[in-house]
Amino acid sequence: MRRHTVALATIALVGGALTLTACGGGSSATSDPQSLADTAYTVTSITVDGADREVLPPVEIAFTTDSISVATPCNGMSGPVTYSETTLTVGALAQTKMACEPALMEQDQLIADALAATPTWQVADGALTLAGAGTVIVAESATTG
Repeated sequence: MRRHTVALATIALVGGALTLTACGGGSSATSDPQSLADTAYTVTSITVDGADREVLPPVEIAFTTDSISVATPCNGMSGPVTYSETTLTVGALAQTKMACEPALMEQDQLIADALAATPTWQVADGALTLAGAGTVIVAESATTG
């Protein structure tokens, strides 16, 4: 017997933000580029080529209207960013150059490579997902309102 799953979704334009709400799960997603401005997220998972990696915390990604910054236990990075409804275009990242244990330096490089790859982005239920260069980064909202 074949089963078919039907998903229902509502797409609404609310205050200039495109919002997708799926039936049953109660989740909502946004692809409004302005929704990232003045927000911060704490990284909770990193997956590389389908394999989960341990997050060596704290790792925070913060956005303004035209920049991105990443704070890690080893090095920080920041640079210009432009937003589209599906991707982030990150310019050249300025990075500190502290020598840390190899695992921390590797984590920094994974994040920098993902950001340089014009990652796709989505915010759903307060979680940011970035995907680029075979790396998927999931981060929970750290922004206080």
